Amino acid sequence: MSKQIIQALREHFNKKNKDENRNVAEQLEELIRAIENISEESDKKDVKGWNKKCETLKISLKIKEKLKKLANGRCVALHLKQRAKIVLALSEMGNDCHVSEVVSVSRPTVMLWKGRWLENQAELKRIEKTEPWNLKRAITIVLNDSYRSGRKSLFDMVQIAHIIFLSLQTPESFGVPMSRWTPFTLAEKAKELKIVDKISVRQVGRYLEQIDIKVHQFKGWLNSKDKIKDPEEFERRTKKVCETYKMSKELEEQGIHVMSTDEKTGIQALEHKYPAKAVRPSEVEKCEQEYIRHGTTTLIASRNVATGKIIEPMLNDTRTEKDFVQHISDVVGFSPEEGYVFVMDQLNTHRSEGLVRYIAKKCEIKDDLGEKDKSGILKNMKSRQKFLENEEHRIRIVYTPKHCSWLNQVEMWFSILGRMLLNKRASFKSVEVLKNKIKEFIEYYNNHLAKAFKWTYSGKLLQQ
Repeated sequence: MSKQIIQALREHFNKKNKDENRNVAEQLEELIRAIENISEESDKKDVKGWNKKCETLKISLKIKEKLKKLANGRCVALHLKQRAKIVLALSEMGNDCHVSEVVSVSRPTVMLWKGRWLENQAELKRIEKTEPWNLKRAITIVLNDSYRSGRKSLFDMVQIAHIIFLSLQTPESFGVPMSRWTPFTLAEKAKELKIVDKISVRQVGRYLEQIDIKVHQFKGWLNSKDKIKDPEEFERRTKKVCETYKMSKELEEQGIHVMSTDEKTGIQALEHKYPAKAVRPSEVEKCEQEYIRHGTTTLIASRNVATGKIIEPMLNDTRTEKDFVQHISDVVGFSPEEGYVFVMDQLNTHRSEGLVRYIAKKCEIKDDLGEKDKSGILKNMKSRQKFLENEEHRIRIVYTPKHCSWLNQVEMWFSILGRMLLNKRASFKSVEVLKNKIKEFIEYYNNHLAKAFKWTYSGKLLQQ
């Protein structure tokens, strides 16, 4: 508008006709009328060319609800909250001047976001009808800043690549006595190595975020000894376990039960020193962190792979060879004339003399078993394991590779037990109370929750 006024002044003073004969008052009146006409035309449009007529924005209830959540949200960016308030105020009042006063922003800012909203109003209505699940995202995009390229980067791609490469190496290899990098140490090392003259810690953090490098996090993992020594044998054992799981339903129909067996040791009977505060509206449950120890117990469990039920669980203070053989005997006693395939790890008690003698007796094998540590089947772990894996036996064992407890399905069930019962909320006044609670949970699980796991792993050798 200021350019238009200046142009009007130029045209007025450049006239070479009768203007010179008129008095100053007439010339001023004409000039004022010209400026008023320019001002009236300007009032019809805002800075973006939108009609400034004071009319309320027509917004649906769903969109208004989304805007209110943005305007009042605790975890919403400040600029989004402010712009959502502007649109809401425009939908209620309509007068741009009043909106600028209520929201405490300038009138051009109100007009800018009014124009932006009107530009996208038709598209928002379409999304509301056809893609309601995308409505919140669409509103957020409208209220966000338009793309701006920003200033040119201070660092070229070679420098950035050097910093990223540095973050992928160990700090010790560059003489930094730390176990992991931090953005600060990376920035300092980059300057020391003359990669850059100067760089902020936050800028280094941005580069790491862009390619999803998290130098502050780590995950533990364990190499399988069998995988290192003999990858082919490792793959064979893994496939054998997976095939056993996949055939479990067919074998169950044939009267052969597939059991996943293992022990959960050191289950603590912890009692909270003071009672917990129950959950209430807007307040979570609060548990006392101080506790009293009452001892531990061990659970030996077998899970029927086809049905998901826990069969004959044993709760005892020990997990000796005798205890394990007794558990296997209890499980087999559930259906004594039928076949059993036990999936378990290669723990010493799982390849014991007592287990060999028990299975030989149940399968009516009259061959000489030899003597432990001296001769025959009982000579060592390897000979005993070979006997226990014999597929001709009615009761046999399929061993998982070493350090591969993730292949044993009962370990997944132990996780369920831990999350549902043996968590930080639980409080047990004695070991007996703990045992009873575990027995009650197993009974409840078998009746209401038990089902076969959907096993998708095929036994393919994992790549490092």
